[in-house]
Amino acid sequence: DIESINILKGQAASALYGMRASNGVIVITTKSGKGADKGKPTITFSTNLSFDKISTLPELQQEYAQGSGGTFDPSSPFAWDPKISELANDPTYGGNTDNSYTSQYGKQSGKYYVPQLAAAGMNPWATPQAYNNMKDFFETGVSWSNNVNVAQRFDKGNYSFSLGNTTSNGIVPSTGMDRYNVKMSAEAQLHPNWTTGFNGNFVTSKISKQSTANTSVVATIYNAPVSYNMAGIPSHIEGDPYTQNTYRDSWIDDAYWAVDNNQFSERSQRFFGNAFVKYTTKFGTDNHKLDIKYQIGDDAYTTNYSEIYGYGSTWAPTGEDSEYHYTVNELNSLLTAAYTWNINEEWTLDALIGNEFVDKKTKYEYAYSMNFNFPGWNHLNNASVFSNESQYNKKRTVGNFANLSVAWKNMLYLSGSIRNDIVSSMPRDNRSFTYPSVSLGFIFTELAPLKNNILTFGKIRASYAEVGMAGDYTQSYYYTPSYGGGFYMGNPIVYPINGAMAYIPYYKVYDPNLKPQNTKSYELGADLTFLNGLVTLNYTYSRQNVKDQIFEVPLAGSTGASSMIMNGGKIHTNTHELTLGVSPVDTKNFKLDFAFNFSKIDNYVDELAPGVESIMLGGFVTPQVRAGIGDKFPVIYGKSYMRNDEGKIVVDKNGLPMQGEDAVIGTVSPDFRLGFNTNIELYKFRISAVFDWKQGGQMYSGTAGEMNYYGVSKLSGDMRNTEFIVENSVKETGKDADGNSIYAPNDIKVTDAQAYFTRRRSIDESYIYDNSYIKLRELSVSYPVFSKKWLNVNVNVFARNILVWSEMKGFDPEASQGNDNMGGAFERFSLPGTASYGFGFNVKF
Repeated sequence: DIESINILKGQAASALYGMRASNGVIVITTKSGKGADKGKPTITFSTNLSFDKISTLPELQQEYAQGSGGTFDPSSPFAWDPKISELANDPTYGGNTDNSYTSQYGKQSGKYYVPQLAAAGMNPWATPQAYNNMKDFFETGVSWSNNVNVAQRFDKGNYSFSLGNTTSNGIVPSTGMDRYNVKMSAEAQLHPNWTTGFNGNFVTSKISKQSTANTSVVATIYNAPVSYNMAGIPSHIEGDPYTQNTYRDSWIDDAYWAVDNNQFSERSQRFFGNAFVKYTTKFGTDNHKLDIKYQIGDDAYTTNYSEIYGYGSTWAPTGEDSEYHYTVNELNSLLTAAYTWNINEEWTLDALIGNEFVDKKTKYEYAYSMNFNFPGWNHLNNASVFSNESQYNKKRTVGNFANLSVAWKNMLYLSGSIRNDIVSSMPRDNRSFTYPSVSLGFIFTELAPLKNNILTFGKIRASYAEVGMAGDYTQSYYYTPSYGGGFYMGNPIVYPINGAMAYIPYYKVYDPNLKPQNTKSYELGADLTFLNGLVTLNYTYSRQNVKDQIFEVPLAGSTGASSMIMNGGKIHTNTHELTLGVSPVDTKNFKLDFAFNFSKIDNYVDELAPGVESIMLGGFVTPQVRAGIGDKFPVIYGKSYMRNDEGKIVVDKNGLPMQGEDAVIGTVSPDFRLGFNTNIELYKFRISAVFDWKQGGQMYSGTAGEMNYYGVSKLSGDMRNTEFIVENSVKETGKDADGNSIYAPNDIKVTDAQAYFTRRRSIDESYIYDNSYIKLRELSVSYPVFSKKWLNVNVNVFARNILVWSEMKGFDPEASQGNDNMGGAFERFSLPGTASYGFGFNVKF
């Protein structure tokens, strides 16, 4: 239901749009009745159906069964030994050997005993074979979207009404989404000078999800021994759906049990819209125009998150229910007066003044319960331990702004703006801040000597802007603590205990002198057009200097708090962006155009808080995402390889790599990005393609490390029972007179692959990968099968993410987990990437 999208880049746009536009502005214009036929309703119906298939999965070894040290162990998480082909001859479980099971059941030629089958009440004897538990678990996702719109235009008004629905089923069983949306807009000219209108949108959605990362539903799938049939063996014992029956005794729920018993859902309802009244006058002349507009809007939504671990979960053995409820209401009032004066044939002046008032109220409620009294009812009312908390926040912003633009001969443009914001979410003495901007543009091809048929348009531009950004300052307060049961297992401590509550100071404190973050931006650019649009070229360079960056800085435990929100440093950003568009063919039956977009963005940390060299932004104990002085932002920080002065890996007496110090082990930001898109019109067919190339940047893959450690990856299978020397490594041969190590080229062969991958698991750097990739983002074809004045029918087919070239084999290079600061830097038991194939049609009458 989108009519147009306009992207306002750079900081200059923020001076008018305020703090929320500190990273630029995306102006989305929804469809209205302005473009509809006059006098009769125009009805448009569209539908799209798409299918999501797994595009890439890590390769598995196909030879080795569950166990280690040459012994089959049906409850082991490892798959190092023995060979699958030897299971029938296993002395304890083999059907070909004399053991307690063949004594009970008799010899079972070529088979082996599986305790989990027996626990499920099934025939316990299975034929040894390798399974692909990943392919068996994931499903084909299906999405179906429908939208209908009715629009009509009159002499002095218009309206538009639309209904939409999207239903999707995910690649993980029991996951999906249902969303419904309604939109209504109308506009009327009440008088030659007066116009009014409104638009309103209501969206309701329900999303069923599953857990990720350490409690991920796919953790047992990725790490499952290939000899174990997860899809064929029930996930619970016979007669007891709450006692899990899986291949390992551990802290991870069986994936099939989890989708049946653990529930993660999100329900949302949202209304957003606005109403306006506008007065327009030209003062009886075409040289002056004044628009005075008042607009009031509201964005209100409620979101309920539910996270339930069912009775019998290894994460919460007697069940756990966490309920989160957010209610947000944001009222926006905007008054503007815009004046245009065509002074003469050479000069034009545009002026704008405005006032904006934003009032945001947020209510957060949280309820936690555990220890269900009996299984089968996963609900707060079934819990024996219960706690809850609530928060209520109000935030107001009052902004006043002005803009003045002058144009001369349609070739020289000068614009300046200034904005002042007063915010309630900062300390009282630092609530008001002002930020200006100025820009200059010169279309030099308007000069008579430079007019030609080669360079048909040329513009150079420059701008300077400042942008302020406020923090969410909160005075210190007390809260009721809760203590988790540890990373793997354990019972959390939840107050009240025996009727007694506990209150402690909140673990985060705010600097009472906190002041707004300030960004100064300098921009230079050029826009060139050759041969009347055959070739277009745009280039922009910008430099941003961020001062008084608001950071969460760690504190010593002796302070009584873990961190302080304060103005913690300086960051600068250099950006280069180049766009090249070419339209080489434009005939009646064939048209071709394509474009490239190159961008290079480098962020560097110049300063942090006094005495702080780096701060954690997200992650684990190790590895972490950090911001460090002098580093390109952000970096991955963790356990490194021990290296000599030449940077070579140091090995121990067994030839295994040694763990070094905690250090920067990877850089997340890419060297550059390059996008390519093309459109081909062949007769009535329209073909479009979009490619995306990301070069450089690194990523930590926890999944790869775990699959190697447990012996299920193809790499762990290929390196088994072989001897190898760690590449680019040295060994210590002694000490010099000063006690420094003396190294020589390493010639020690590693003979134990399991020991090798166990060692690598403790070295985060060993799972840092180059994150370069090229993706075919989209390929689409559309065709107007019927086109008359009274009826138009278009059909389309499309495919998305169907081709990927990446250094990270078996994983989606865009897989990610955690908060925004971890995005693109971490992957651990993330869902696999998908390729989408679909079709649809559009009918207009």
